[in-house]
Amino acid sequence: MARRGLGDELDDALEALMADPKGPLPGVSPRLAELLRIAGDLRGLPRAEFRAELKAALVSGAEGERSAATVSVGGRPLATLDDILARLEEMAHEPKMVAHDVRAALRDLPEKTMRFLASLNRCTLGVSRFSGDSHWERHPAGDEMLHILEGEAEVVTLTEAGPVRSTVSAGSVFVCRRGLWHRVLPRSPVSMLFATPGEGTEHSSAPDPRREAGRRRAHPHPGGEAPTLVAHDLRAALGGLPELAITSSTTAEEADAAVRTITALDQCMLGVMRYSGLTPWERHPDGDELLHVLEGEVDVTVLTDDGPAEVNVRAGSVFVCPRGLWHRQRPRPAVTMLFGTPVETEEVSWAEDPRTGG
Repeated sequence: MARRGLGDELDDALEALMADPKGPLPGVSPRLAELLRIAGDLRGLPRAEFRAELKAALVSGAEGERSAATVSVGGRPLATLDDILARLEEMAHEPKMVAHDVRAALRDLPEKTMRFLASLNRCTLGVSRFSGDSHWERHPAGDEMLHILEGEAEVVTLTEAGPVRSTVSAGSVFVCRRGLWHRVLPRSPVSMLFATPGEGTEHSSAPDPRREAGRRRAHPHPGGEAPTLVAHDLRAALGGLPELAITSSTTAEEADAAVRTITALDQCMLGVMRYSGLTPWERHPDGDELLHVLEGEVDVTVLTDDGPAEVNVRAGSVFVCPRGLWHRQRPRPAVTMLFGTPVETEEVSWAEDPRTGG
């Protein structure tokens, strides 16, 4: 059985209050008692329309309080290696079933600092803000995703065929391939969401880091030749994309037609889609799944060992569905999503409880 929230409790109490205006106030949690007392003081007002508006406002306030408790903004700004190590230690003990408000995490972020939000497979998901050129860096452990939210930058990548320059504008995604040296040159102040693999990362301030003594060669990209180093404009990708109204009779062909693939991020496929309706249960045994809501909002239910966890993900927020856990989504009423889904193995079920098949 799904857990009841404050909004559900207040909704039942207000229904009882309106059904018996002269009766005693219903019993509620201490956090709701003051709200219900105010409603009781006003219950004699004559207009039914006003009472309905009051109920809606109170329920909305309670749900806002509930949502605030399940949204993270990523802790303090990080500027030094010690800051980073301390934050990674904190993240290891933080709740996983929370949405992360990207805009709130960026709101008061100082220049040349970042915030870490969550873990995503081998990567750390975070935000940063800067206006000066970055140093060279490479990530032997995996690909790096850069999603420019504000501003514009040029990403220079050093390949065997020579430097490749890629312009990345606001609303675009760029993937730096595993093991290749790259740097970001802002053309204006930049705010970005990133997913960076930390293990084995190297930095250099040399003009050409490949020539420094002792530097290792880039690892070949899994599956052969690395994909083209280009930015992907999400607004252009969404142009003309139909909204999928999901039902239990939706076919795989219909679902595929409503998805636009962007590029690969290691074992994940990055893509965009618009949809409404309750999705089937799904799980990804081979990795975490990234959900980044671009427009609208969605309720995500995740089946954990401690029972179902309900997470509301609003526009501008991200949520990471942990590896191997069954989850499904209910848009409110529709949502536009950037997703990063592991593609090697996926299981789907329309059962009431996919863990038992019943």
